[in-house]
Order: sequence, then C-alpha cells, then structure tokens
Amino acid sequence: MKSIKLIFLFIALVLSKNAYTQPVLQFNKETFRIMQFTDLHWIKGNEYKAYNDSTVSLMERLIRSEQPDLVIITGDIVVSGGAIEGWRQVTQPMINTKTPFAVTFGNHDVETDMNKAQVMEFLKTTPYNLTYDADKHIDGNGNCTLSIRSPEDETKDNWIIYLFDSHSYPEDKTSGTYDWIKNSQIQWYRQQSEAFTRKNGRIVPSLAFFHIPTPEYEMARHLNYTLGNKSEQVSSPNLNSGLIGAFIENKDVAGVFVGHDHNNDYIVAPEGKICFAYGRKTGYAPAYKEILERGARVIDLYKNERKFDTYIRTWSEKFFRYTFEQKLSTDPYPISQGTFIQEHLVADWDDEQWQKELKALKEAGMQYLIFGPTLHTGKDNVVKSLYPSGFTTHNTNKKDLVERCLYNAQKAGFKVFLGLNFNERWWSGDYSEEWLLNQMEIGNRVADELIEKYKKQYGKTMYGWYWVWEVANINQLSQEKYKEALVNALNINLKHLHSVTPEMPFMLCPFMNYRIGNAKEYARLWEYVFTKTYFQPGDIFAPQDCVGAGGLKLEMIPEWFGPLSHAVTLKPGLLFWSDAETFDQQFWTSAPLNRFVEQMKLASPYVSKIITFAYSHYYSPNIVNEQYHHAYLHYSKNGQLPEIPPPAPVSGLVIEKKKDQPYLKWKVPYDATNVAGYYIYRDGMLVGNIQSGMKNKQRSEFIDKKTLDGQKHLYEISTYSCIGTESSKCKAEYPNE
Repeated sequence: MKSIKLIFLFIALVLSKNAYTQPVLQFNKETFRIMQFTDLHWIKGNEYKAYNDSTVSLMERLIRSEQPDLVIITGDIVVSGGAIEGWRQVTQPMINTKTPFAVTFGNHDVETDMNKAQVMEFLKTTPYNLTYDADKHIDGNGNCTLSIRSPEDETKDNWIIYLFDSHSYPEDKTSGTYDWIKNSQIQWYRQQSEAFTRKNGRIVPSLAFFHIPTPEYEMARHLNYTLGNKSEQVSSPNLNSGLIGAFIENKDVAGVFVGHDHNNDYIVAPEGKICFAYGRKTGYAPAYKEILERGARVIDLYKNERKFDTYIRTWSEKFFRYTFEQKLSTDPYPISQGTFIQEHLVADWDDEQWQKELKALKEAGMQYLIFGPTLHTGKDNVVKSLYPSGFTTHNTNKKDLVERCLYNAQKAGFKVFLGLNFNERWWSGDYSEEWLLNQMEIGNRVADELIEKYKKQYGKTMYGWYWVWEVANINQLSQEKYKEALVNALNINLKHLHSVTPEMPFMLCPFMNYRIGNAKEYARLWEYVFTKTYFQPGDIFAPQDCVGAGGLKLEMIPEWFGPLSHAVTLKPGLLFWSDAETFDQQFWTSAPLNRFVEQMKLASPYVSKIITFAYSHYYSPNIVNEQYHHAYLHYSKNGQLPEIPPPAPVSGLVIEKKKDQPYLKWKVPYDATNVAGYYIYRDGMLVGNIQSGMKNKQRSEFIDKKTLDGQKHLYEISTYSCIGTESSKCKAEYPNE
C-alpha cells in the first residue's frame, strides 16, 4: 500500500502545473549574498520533531537576519521515510521569506522513500526553487548552473554557480566508502564553462557546490593556514576523479563549498589558487558526536570582480571572516585597476580638472585612487595637511584637497584609499622605536579626524586606508628588535583602524632592492610580520614591483613575487596586489608601455590586482603626451599594444660647448607623430631621456652635465615611441675639432 501511495504521489507531482515564475538572480547592489545550509538531517518521527522544528526555525531566522539573495542547501537534507513531509518543511523557510534556493544531494538523501528523481519533480512545483536537471544524459540529479547577472546588462553573466550531485556510495565496495563525481559530470562542466566564456568574451568567475568533499580537502586540512574548525578527518572518496583539476584548468571556479563532515567548517586557499570551504552543519539531529553550534555559511560575491567575502553565521554570532580574490592569471591579460595620485599634481585642480582626469582613468579600467599622505612632516619639521586639521594651525594648501578628491571620486564612481601621516625622518633611519610608535598614534588621530569630517558624507567612496611608511629589505630588519618594532607600529594602526572602520581595508606597499638582500629572506620577514600583526581578511599587501626605481630588474619579478605570494597565503584572507611602477627613476620619465605591460604580465600569476605608481603622473593625457593613454586604451580593450613602427629619426645633430659642457641640438623629424621622446647616448651609455610634452610638443636640445673634460666622446640620439620602439641613431663626436 505504501508503494502505491508513492506512485500516486509521483504522478501527481509530474502532472502538477508549475504556476511559479522562476526567480531571476541578479546583483541589485555591489554584492550578491548566498547562504549555504548543509546537513539538515530531517528525520520523521515524534522523537525528532523538536530537532526538525529547531532546524527549520534556525534557517528562517538566519535568512531574515542575513537577507541572502540565494540559499543553497548542500545535501543530506531529508534522510528518512516520510520524505515528502520533510521536503515540504525544509523548503518552507525560503517560501516564507521569498528567497530563491537550490539544493544538491548528499549520500543520505538516497536513504528515504523518495528517490532523487521524485524529489526533483517535487522541487519543480515548489516556489522559489531553482534546482533543475541541466542534462539528463549525465550521472546524477540536480547537476545545473545558475547565472547571476548585472542589471546594467542582463545578457551577460557576472557570476556562475555550478551545482553537482556527488552521489552516495560506490557499487563496488572495494572502491571505498563514498562515491565520486563522475567523468560525465566533469565533461559537462567543461562544456558549460567554455560556453560561458565564449558567450561573455571572458572567463566568468564561478563557485561550485556539492555535498561530499573531494580528496583535495584532506590535503588542504593539513596546511597550517586554514581558518576555522578542522575537527575530524575528511570523509572523501578514495578515488580522485579530477574535478578540481578541471576547475583549475578552466580558471573560472574560485571557490568550492561542501558539507558532509559535521565537525569541519574550515576554509583555505592553497597557494591562493582556489578556495576550499565547508559550510556549517545546520541540522539538529546528530549522526555522530558533534561539537559545533549549528549555523550556516554566508558568501558575498562582488559585482564585476573575482572576489568574495565569507563567514560562518550561527544564531549567536558571526566568525571566521575570510576574503578571497582570484589571481590575475585567470584573466586573458592583466590591466591596472588603480593609481596613486599625489598632492603636488592636484593642488590647483578644480572640479572640472578632477572630472577630466577621472574620466581618463575610468576609460583605462581604473576604479581605485590612492591619495596621501594627508598629513606630512618635512625634514624641517614643518607639518602640512591636505585638509583642515587640528595638527596644523591652518590648512597649508588653502583648499581642502581631501574633500575635493572624495567629492569628485564619488561623482565618478571611484574608491579612495586615504594615506594617513608621514614624517620624512623615516628615511634617515635615525629614530627610536618610541618615536615611531608615536607617529602611529598620530596616524590614528588623523584617521579619527578624517572619519569625523568625511565618512558619513562619502561612505563607501572613502574606501580604505593607505599606510604611507614604505618598508624595504634593509639589513636591520633581520634583527629581532627591528622586526618587533615594525610589528608594534603596524598593530597600533591596525587595531585602531579596524575598530573604528572595520569595513575599510588597510593597504601597505613595501619595496625591495636585490642589491641588499634576497627574495627568500624578504618573504621570511613578512611571514614573521604576518603571524604577529592584526591584519584582517580583505586587507591588502601590495609591494612595489621596484622596476621603475631600479630595485628589481624586470625579469626578477617572479623571483621576488613568488615567495611573497606564499607568505601572504599564511595570513588567511589577506589579499596580494602589485604596485607597478610606471616611471624610469634615472630620468623621472614615463616608462615605455611595453615595459609596463611586461611588468603586469610577470606579476599576474601571483597577484589578484594591480595598481600603479602612477598612471595619473606618467600616462595621463592631461599630464603627458596623450600617445601613452591612447596606446594603453588599445591594450586594455584588445590585450595587446598597438603596432607602432619606430618613429622617424632626428637629423642635423650639432654639439657646441656651452659653459664648458656639451650642448646638443638636433632637428625634430618632419613627421613627429609617433615620437614620444629622445634617448641620448654618450659612448654607448644612456645619459639622457627627453620626453615630448602634452599635444606632442617636442624639445630638441640637451646639455650633458656629467661629461669628462678633455676626452673625446661619441654622442648618439634616437627617437622612441610610447610603446618602446626606437629609431636609428644620429651620431656626432665631441669635441668635433
């Protein structure tokens, strides 16, 4: 009789009309929130009623509290007879709160009086359900994709969610206790991933959800930088079917979220490549001895970024907050997303000039500005501020430059990191730890002033803090007392800033010089610092790539950034960016774009974002020759620099003696369209770099102030383009008698 009733139930479900419009998933703000429930373990029976009611009550309370845009339940949901009653009860919280949801099946979900196909038919009739069978020809039930879109362009996918059936137990018992995700599912995933890439013209960031963890979880459990509870061995299949390898090869899946092991809720990203996470067990009926308070995992996806925040949420608290951002190697080519902009450049700007500059930066794909220091003490101990400050008797710039920056950034849609204080005595090294710690306290008071003056009005535009004090790999930092002083200094700012503005990330940009140390020693220094400092998830470690200043040779970037990337992974949730230098410090000129692009490409396997020092100063069409900006725009849209042939060479080089120094004059090429500047060589050595100005204004003279009297020299001059192509050289000897 029982089986006959189930047959009638199944027929009724199949014939039932689905009167519900399927919800559309899209970003309605900057983030999209997912709540993961797992292992509900609903069991029929009077002795389990209180457990079941508590589970469902907790689910609804957490949904109402956290307001997710999507709920995903990752298996072991209804695990006994009377399954239809259980499914109706566990889906009620989403119906009551009108929250879209989807499910994946666990191994215990087959131990009921409804098979998975029947559950799928039930779900078709359930309001707000998004689970479906994407392909009937692959193994399992409920394998599907969910697209999260942006309201600005509903034809494009912003994020993709992959749901997999991880099955239950293998038919061949010699293969281990738990089944695995099958090859047919993996090939289906690859096809879907490639189709989404073709459709969107880019790799779409994605997450994957299923029940039984893969063998990689057990390997990850033994890493010393996991965050969360790892209180039991991972119960995974013996066989590794290659799903994670497929994710890494296709470069789209940033995070994998599972259930199954009730005493684990850890999260970890081995070497920052892909994030492995457990949900928090939600159900109240224990399958074995459990130690964790019931709850859920919350995941906040960022629009137009490969980044998410996540934390565990129980009814009593939130904890284990973590931030993950995919490496830039996921992108077909790297671009910069931000720039420093300094006081001397903007001191006289009005709003029109600000908007003109921000428009150019937005064209180039920028979204971050780093502005500061907002309080500066010179070598003469004169204190200057970029805003009306209690540290100065008057605003020494006469204008509130911080206000102008924030106002215009908000209008243009930029996020601003504000630099705190800086004292030029830092560079001398002649100070005590007491002096340094006092400077950090001043920084906290500067932050308090900035918060009081601007945070309420400018909200998320006032996005983060920049720690202006640049740390190098100096020999002193190999000594314990200097390392501890650095730790203590950072912690004074970190503790205070995270207390008063927990939502604002803290960023620092140290530098290195290969002549005074090596990459592994420098990485060990930062490993030490990270273990002792209060960096929180979402804070940013963004070392300068040091190519412009000469601290590193271009080809050294992987040698130094590789060990630093590993050091960053040891601090869960800390982000690793690169601060790419766009200048040539020998002459304080703009770096050719071919060098800048190569800097980004060499750093991209290790970092998740690139900012610059400084696009506004060295590539802006409002500041320098507009060729740089136009060529970079071509790169940012096409992934390659434009083909610019070597420009026409100079002619008529004449060298005269002027104030006992060689004075070089030459004729500018008739067609100087592609001329970004002139290289001057003396005896084969580069001694000068004269760049064209705005509107391609050309200069045609040079004084060599470092030549040696009484010697004969060969001078050569060439023209070069913004992408680094160079003309033939025009030559002349000096003295020429």
